[in-house]
Amino acid sequence: MKFSEPIACLNGQIVKASDLRLPVTDMGIVHGIAVTEMLRTFRGALFEWKAHWGRFQKSAELTDIPLPEFDILEIIEQMVIHNIQFLPEGNELGVIISATAGPNRTYLGQSAEIQPTFFAHTFELPGELWANATELGQHLAISSIPQISPRSVPPAAKVRSRMNWYLAERDVSKRYPGSRPIVLDEYGFVRETSTANLFAVRDGYVLTAPEETVLPGICRAITIRLLHQLGAEVRETNMTVDDLLQAQEIFTTSTPYCLMGVSRLNSASAGLDFPGEITRALIEKWNQYVGLDIHEQLRRIAFGRQSNV
Repeated sequence: MKFSEPIACLNGQIVKASDLRLPVTDMGIVHGIAVTEMLRTFRGALFEWKAHWGRFQKSAELTDIPLPEFDILEIIEQMVIHNIQFLPEGNELGVIISATAGPNRTYLGQSAEIQPTFFAHTFELPGELWANATELGQHLAISSIPQISPRSVPPAAKVRSRMNWYLAERDVSKRYPGSRPIVLDEYGFVRETSTANLFAVRDGYVLTAPEETVLPGICRAITIRLLHQLGAEVRETNMTVDDLLQAQEIFTTSTPYCLMGVSRLNSASAGLDFPGEITRALIEKWNQYVGLDIHEQLRRIAFGRQSNV
């Protein structure tokens, strides 16, 4: 079947993106029981599929959500190739894949057969969300809302239930408008932000939380490899708030922008070098890795989208 609009996937079937629906009885909606991945494209091609798919499989394993047996990559590639044609030239796609535990038995009864739900869709990457920060730096602040205990939800599982992150963002936005939250664990160690892995440069060392205590970010892993190429010494350690306050540089890693510097922590920028020497070197390494200027692309996409408003 040929489609004249973007397409999506629901349980292995290609559907019009405008027809993609989950029933209100699905546990992904009722209880937020779902695992997910967000990917992006570079020049219209999926970026780091194998790594994202591997993490998606691990998330499903940790949460006991079965995954479908059909060829997901074939469907995702078909979806990307089709949907990219609806974007302005040079723009990129964000790609979401998700699996839920299926319908809630409360609504269907004891005898109902429960099957997991899988869906995937794309969206135009909204460069305007990060464009200004590529030039002015991110503003981060430490939230009073802690990370969910790893004894409850494994940090390695990328899940759709985001209530703690929502509360952390609300907490920080009231005290430090325009900032994103950094969360601490139950013992007061620095872990991650609501959307990214966190790094700090202090006294010549690059510090980041141990992998087993945070979501194992795809861009985090690549950045550590690039740091080694630069000859930097990386320490996966239980960072403290003092480490952040005394840091010369802070940066984060996340799929949409890959790596971005921080210019303000809480209400102060004193002591932070933005963009610092290591941050600048890493951004250049990232540009070489993907074959284009990532931040410039985000700014160009943002300009085009805002010009069309």
